[in-house]
Amino acid sequence: MSINATELVVDLLARGHAVRFRAGGDSMHPIIRAEDYLHVQPASEIRRGDVVLTLAHRGLTAHRVIDIANETLVTRGDNTRENDAPVDRARILGIVTHAERHGRKRRVRRATTVALTLRRAFARAITALS
Repeated sequence: MSINATELVVDLLARGHAVRFRAGGDSMHPIIRAEDYLHVQPASEIRRGDVVLTLAHRGLTAHRVIDIANETLVTRGDNTRENDAPVDRARILGIVTHAERHGRKRRVRRATTVALTLRRAFARAITALS
């Protein structure tokens, strides 16, 4: 995504508007794949398990909230083994509500505590085998 498109997404969400743009990576595979269109709403309430859009050093990043401590959140891609660096709540741009692939819109659901625990255990097991 170009710098101007990133700035536009950030500005629209900050003004309270929803946005739709194309994802560029597979860190959230299989729920979000490269070339999917993401629908993002401004963030009002963020809970563990939500998929949020942040402005990371690598650009716009849609990852799942793994932990919340005061004003700091920890996120991670569903298809990655390691957590992202902690991010200040103020850097959360919005919540991903839908992903669209081949004209089919699918709701992006919050992961339950059980699902998050299983994913973490699976990632640790894979890392131990590597």
